[in-house]
Amino acid sequence: MGIFSIFRKKKEEPVDSLAQEAPLSHAETNPTASSSSMANEGAGIHRIYTYLQQDFESKGYQDALVSPDEGYKNDNIRLIKYDLQILIHQVKTYHDSLMKDLEFHIHSRERAGLIDLVDELKIKQTDLQDHIEKVQGFDQELKQDVGLYERAILAYKRGFMKGMASITQAYLLNKKF
Repeated sequence: MGIFSIFRKKKEEPVDSLAQEAPLSHAETNPTASSSSMANEGAGIHRIYTYLQQDFESKGYQDALVSPDEGYKNDNIRLIKYDLQILIHQVKTYHDSLMKDLEFHIHSRERAGLIDLVDELKIKQTDLQDHIEKVQGFDQELKQDVGLYERAILAYKRGFMKGMASITQAYLLNKKF
C-alpha cells in the first residue's frame, strides 16, 4: 500500500457480490416483529419453565462427587429454592411493567380510534393476565414446597444419591478383600 493509495478510487463491487450476501430476515426488516419476539423469549413465565426444566439430577450427581455431605446437599436445595424465588420476583416485575405498557397503549390507541389494534392489545392483555396468575401459582406452590418446584428438588436429591452411590461403588465395592 503506497502513500497515495488513499486517493485512488475504490473498485466498485459487482452487483453479484451484493446478491450473495444473506437476505435480511423478517425480524431485521420489521422492527416491531423483532421486539415482540424478543419480549416473548426469556423475559416472562418462560424463564421459570426453563429454570425448572434444568437437569437438576446431573447437578445433584456432580455436587455429590464434589462433596457427599448432607449439609452441602441441603444448602444446594435451599439455593435452588432461592434462585427460583429471585426468578419469580423478576418475572413479576417484568409482568407488572408490561401490563402498564399494555394499558397505556390500549388507552392511547383507543383515543386514536384504532379499534382493531385495541382488540389485539386486549387479547395480549388477557394472555398476560393468565401468565401473571400462573406465576402467582408458582409462588404459592414454592411457599408450600409443592408443585413443579418439588420436581426439581426430587431430581436433585435423586442425582445426589446416585453420586453418593457411585462414590461408594468406586471406592469400596470394587476393593478386593
